[in-house]
Amino acid sequence: MEKSDVEELRSGVLCAAVLERAGFAVDRKESTKRAVKFRRDDEIIIVIHDGKGWFDPLSDAKGDVFRLVEHLEGVPFVAALDHVADLIGFVPSQPIWTKVPSRNRPDLSIPERWQSRLKPWRGSMTWRYLRDERRLAETVIGAAIGQDRLREGPRGSMWA
Repeated sequence: MEKSDVEELRSGVLCAAVLERAGFAVDRKESTKRAVKFRRDDEIIIVIHDGKGWFDPLSDAKGDVFRLVEHLEGVPFVAALDHVADLIGFVPSQPIWTKVPSRNRPDLSIPERWQSRLKPWRGSMTWRYLRDERRLAETVIGAAIGQDRLREGPRGSMWA
């Protein structure tokens, strides 16, 4: 077999096809778009590089589609070539990755966004940051709040 034929097989068969034929199933909960986790009983294989590569997190095994067949079937490279050739045209049922829709929030002007945020209070994350990390006196923090110069930002951030 010519090297170009081997490369054609390598590019024509995804690791997911080999795994699906071998009885592995996608673990959607622990997969991402770039790293799809397949399970079969206690075995785990993670497919990467858009389906062209894989690795076994429980061992040092990794490689391309041919190495995957060798790993799973315990066969030499020549037998792996035949196995992969049999999978040309087989399309694995890939997980459908959908983007979670963001919350629909109306577009607010900057003053409206400022007013929608809470003023810091004694013990809030902003208050503690300014007092403990930035070492500002509580009177200074209180004066900034009194002049409407501070707000609690999202996820513990501070607006000033």
